Amino acid sequence: MFRLLTCDNRYDSRLDIVWYIGSSCPNDMIRVFIADDHTILREGLVAMLRVEPGFEIAGYASRGSETLAMIGEARSDVLLLDINLGDMSGIEVARLVHEKHPDVRILALTMYDKGSFIRQILRQGASGYMLKNAGKNEILEAIRTVHRGGLYLDRQVSDSLMNSLRNIRSGGPSEVTDLTRREKEVLRLIVDEYTTQEISEKLFISLNTVESHRKNLLSKLNARNIAGLVRIALEKGLLDDD
Repeated sequence: MFRLLTCDNRYDSRLDIVWYIGSSCPNDMIRVFIADDHTILREGLVAMLRVEPGFEIAGYASRGSETLAMIGEARSDVLLLDINLGDMSGIEVARLVHEKHPDVRILALTMYDKGSFIRQILRQGASGYMLKNAGKNEILEAIRTVHRGGLYLDRQVSDSLMNSLRNIRSGGPSEVTDLTRREKEVLRLIVDEYTTQEISEKLFISLNTVESHRKNLLSKLNARNIAGLVRIALEKGLLDDD
């Protein structure tokens, strides 16, 4: 089951494509593509986002192959992606979407809270991960966050990820060994979704000092933004207990 929604004044029943009338896709709208094999949840998300100001449905699919075939043509901004699709893993779908359409932000929305799943899909290009028990406002905020280039992990996911990382025992020394104790503290708080102001208050340092540490972390880990910074930190195991 799939449907592709676009913004032109046409309808093509052969392709099961609905074309919106007129200029219903203004530039400030966030176009969301939904990939989930649970019909009730998928239809519920479609119904919710259709009436929410600032959001538009780019399309939806129940299978990974359909998602890969449609995601580019749908001109999607954000992909809401389940881990378990009918024909392939959502983790593999994330990898392929990130390779072919790097401008599409990927937000995992699933029932699985295992740390291994979270780490894998973040490594494959996802910008967020949340559980299906999330409420409407949290889902909307997560979509907005990843759309503007941020990383979104809900509290339960963040806790599961940290517990998983604590249980990882690396077979050798970390590839990155020159982070200072303070930089590691700032990095840990960034992953825990603290704002610059909150980090400043937590560590009793100035806002300028927080920004200085953030810039140093980006430089040392060769990351372009905060989402990349967190992914690299997870891959390197930099948040493991010393």
